[in-house]
Amino acid sequence: MLRLAPCAVLLLLLITLGDVMAGERSAETPECKEIIARIIERTNTHFDHFSPSGGSVFFKHPDMVLVCDPKFVTYVSLNWDASGFPPNDWFGLAAAAGNAVTGADPKILEAAARRCHRAALKDTDEQASVALPNATVECQAFTRNGGGVVVDVAIPIRKKS
Repeated sequence: MLRLAPCAVLLLLLITLGDVMAGERSAETPECKEIIARIIERTNTHFDHFSPSGGSVFFKHPDMVLVCDPKFVTYVSLNWDASGFPPNDWFGLAAAAGNAVTGADPKILEAAARRCHRAALKDTDEQASVALPNATVECQAFTRNGGGVVVDVAIPIRKKS
């Protein structure tokens, strides 16, 4: 028979509870389902699958990921792996998906994504962010090893008052 020390049992319990509390099936909440529907409508993407934890939604054609946990963080992420310089329509796609998540103006989101991309290319850490009143655009961009770009458009984290 397996015998666990009391501290090991407590640790296992805390890990299990933490997994349940932090985003378990959160992408299936009504708020997240509305965001999923808007992303599909505005980008013509297709639902692929939920992550095993149920906190993320994967889309195909075009590919993107929605991380949706209304209690913690909600953002859509797109990546470009062909180079450090995505085509113009890719920035439009990021803006449309970001609009579906945040409600921010797509033109403002697209300009912010381009600004973030340029800043990340110049940054030694290859990362940048642009804060807007109702959205945050974060990105990573690089040209080494063939290059790549990731743009995340998030609902800003609200400070508790």
